[in-house]
Amino acid sequence: MAKIKVKNLQVGMTLTADVCDPNGRFLLGEGCELNEKHLKALNAWGVISVEVKDDDMPENEGIIEISPEVYQTIEAQVHARFIHNDMEVPFIKELATESVSFFVEQLGESRGT
Repeated sequence: MAKIKVKNLQVGMTLTADVCDPNGRFLLGEGCELNEKHLKALNAWGVISVEVKDDDMPENEGIIEISPEVYQTIEAQVHARFIHNDMEVPFIKELATESVSFFVEQLGESRGT
């Protein structure tokens, strides 16, 4: 399975995990083949990313090569910013995960990858 941002989803991709909105409300189930209506609903409900089949991923989508040490440093810095939050709240957990992804992407762009 591969995680992909909702803005990069395409009709016909298949979910490999249930999708919930930021409040934990169930929206779509694992195995659902996405159509145009699903894509609009995911955007409307504020879903940031979903998991889809690996073979549904566009080539080179989101591949940024960084060392594990750099990734751990980014992750530690992000989690330090969330120290006063309950990381078990689905929205907060997803926000922290997306923050790490954002900084990794920024690093990749600055390196020209």
